[in-house]
Amino acid sequence: MEKVFLCLDVGGTEIKAAPVDGRGALLRPLRRFPARAGEPAAALLEHFASVISETGAGLPDAAGVRFAFPGPFDYENGVCLLRGLSKFDSLYGLNLRSSLSARLGVEPGRIRFANDAAAFALGEMGFGCAAGASRALFVCIGTGCGSAFGVGGRLAAEGTPGVPENGYIYSAPYLDGCIDDYISRRGLMALSLDRMGESLDGRALAQRAMEGDARAAGCFLAFGERLRDALSPFLTGFAPELVCLGGQIMKSAPLFLPPLREACRRLGIELAVTDDTSVRALQGLTRI
Repeated sequence: MEKVFLCLDVGGTEIKAAPVDGRGALLRPLRRFPARAGEPAAALLEHFASVISETGAGLPDAAGVRFAFPGPFDYENGVCLLRGLSKFDSLYGLNLRSSLSARLGVEPGRIRFANDAAAFALGEMGFGCAAGASRALFVCIGTGCGSAFGVGGRLAAEGTPGVPENGYIYSAPYLDGCIDDYISRRGLMALSLDRMGESLDGRALAQRAMEGDARAAGCFLAFGERLRDALSPFLTGFAPELVCLGGQIMKSAPLFLPPLREACRRLGIELAVTDDTSVRALQGLTRI
């Protein structure tokens, strides 16, 4: 019988959860819960425990509990280091492994944590578009720019040529700041404000573009050019055979991907887009 893992993808707005077996199959449809990210630590721990209990209700004992969590976070030891980001501040310095172990009656070693972008990458390498790829770059665009690098089906080891520390590209210098400032939800909103006089998120901007607004289409094209330029040093330095992109903004991928697609074509790199980043992240958590 396949092992069952209770997997949670924790974001600042929502927690996505499902029981997943060792073959990557979701045993129940993915469920969404409010993150309640601004609440005190005790309330958050009870909330996490409740989500885990609901996710595993009626199933045999799970082999483990797995969390995809945004950073900064000490993933090996289960200590949350988020602070000043308007999400989960009350958990700063708290050992979630030991705290949840006590609440759930689960051995601490059965509770594990991974960076959300790393979980996404592991899911794609194990069950998705990157299965069999020798070298792959994964980028997930949301409130920030998450990233991971894969070699031989696993996360690239520290010190791998072309791979930044921890596999994180978000802090790399770009234009007047860093990649995270521009390749993110706020980066797109700032771009629309500059070009259109309105701060529009991806959904609103896409609606305008689909209605024939040339300025909105131009914003997306400019965003795509920035994405291409921001990733270019990693395309040449790491030389992946595949680039896989995820995040909600990928629903509008045809509006901004042409510049990156052309750059990848010239370098002989395959470009793929993930339909459901959360499902891949949950699947990836079974591989940590």
